[in-house]
Amino acid sequence: MRVGVPIFLFLAAAGFHTALTASLESAEKEDTFVGLEQLSDLQKRDQEEFEAAQMSEAVQDENTEEENDTQEEDMTDRDGNVEADQHESESDEDVDGMRQTREHLEANVEEADETTNLAEVE
Repeated sequence: MRVGVPIFLFLAAAGFHTALTASLESAEKEDTFVGLEQLSDLQKRDQEEFEAAQMSEAVQDENTEEENDTQEEDMTDRDGNVEADQHESESDEDVDGMRQTREHLEANVEEADETTNLAEVE
């Protein structure tokens, strides 16, 4: 019996050590798994925030482009109006020039008629 007690104590201590080691390893693996799960959750949140930020930037860029397009259209319309006004002004000048030329020609024709009438009378 004296020999059995130390062997029994040795086996009990070895079993206790094995059980304790297995328990610690299990807890460590569980902590690692929970840690990875939490890390995965954090990565998912970060990814979602990143995507949301990209979406908002895209919307802002789209709005900016629309504003730029609108401004460009306004500038084009203004330029078109200025060109139309210039063309209209040039047209008015052309019309005025034609009137003056016509009046001048009419005056010349009248003078020619008077000269012809005077020549016939003489």
